[in-house]
Amino acid sequence: MKDVAPSDSATGRTKAWWAAVLAGLVDDPHPIYGADLDVAFKGGVLRLSGELPSEADRKELVEEAREYVGRGADAVDAKRLTVAKRSERAGVLEQTLIAAFPNRDVAEYARKYLVESRRVQAKQLEIIDSRHGEAKARQLLPPEFISDVQKAFKAGDAVLILRIDETHAYKVRELLAEDTRSLWTIATPPTPPAQPST
Repeated sequence: MKDVAPSDSATGRTKAWWAAVLAGLVDDPHPIYGADLDVAFKGGVLRLSGELPSEADRKELVEEAREYVGRGADAVDAKRLTVAKRSERAGVLEQTLIAAFPNRDVAEYARKYLVESRRVQAKQLEIIDSRHGEAKARQLLPPEFISDVQKAFKAGDAVLILRIDETHAYKVRELLAEDTRSLWTIATPPTPPAQPST
């Protein structure tokens, strides 16, 4: 996932989340970092802990918290807020994730959640359904995954196909399965990055 400017809706949700934290409601997950971030608000101190994807994310979150010092909080403690250590290198492999949803509107909601709220940077993202999707699925997927897509179309489902750097695939697959509640989610084997068309 790449550091990008959040959309206005994501910014609004984040501000509402901080307001809830200052009111003592610390059980709801952060709109972007979800369960990867824990916040306690005790004795006027916002205590941040957890593991974020990058140093840029950590810095941005600490800056967000510091905006509330003097406006409901006395201090910010981020000693237990760490950055995930990654042994794999980005840009070496890509993975395609396929997720089925009951209809195109739900798939679009999932797309919007991934891109706007969780700031997922996909190399390619398509939503297809039975009206015009099988040919597109054949362009995007290895042949052994076409039957899964065909079954989804027969059930009236829409399919979201997402190509992403392999270093982020596990987390995004988890978001699809748990946060967007896809009907099913499949990951294709990792492959070298697709060459841009000229």
